[in-house]
Amino acid sequence: MSKIFYKGISFTPYEKNKSLVLTNLDLVKQDLLNHIFTRRGERIMMPRFGTRIPDLLMEPLDEITISTIELDLIDVFDYDPRVQLLDLRVLPLFEEKAIIAEADLRYIEMRFEDTFEIRLEFET
Repeated sequence: MSKIFYKGISFTPYEKNKSLVLTNLDLVKQDLLNHIFTRRGERIMMPRFGTRIPDLLMEPLDEITISTIELDLIDVFDYDPRVQLLDLRVLPLFEEKAIIAEADLRYIEMRFEDTFEIRLEFET
């Protein structure tokens, strides 16, 4: 996986590796996170881009919220042409007021499969 398919910048990992440059897998994962945490309607000229997830983290952790998060995550993975969703598991942790979402993804041009994991903490 030494060939560079994608190259971009992000300010998020700068403290960790002192570089703004992201490539390949790291860039795709950061782009997916950016999409997930963009509120629907926040992007100019793209009112359907983004998810309801940032707003749902203030709601009760119930089956409706879990289902909505799952649907929004599926939309994010379907939107990005660089990945193919193979499997999605949304695991509620009611005692911890959190959800762990694990998506098995195929990174199409890199011919690589990996698990994308995200933990969503709900406000108490």
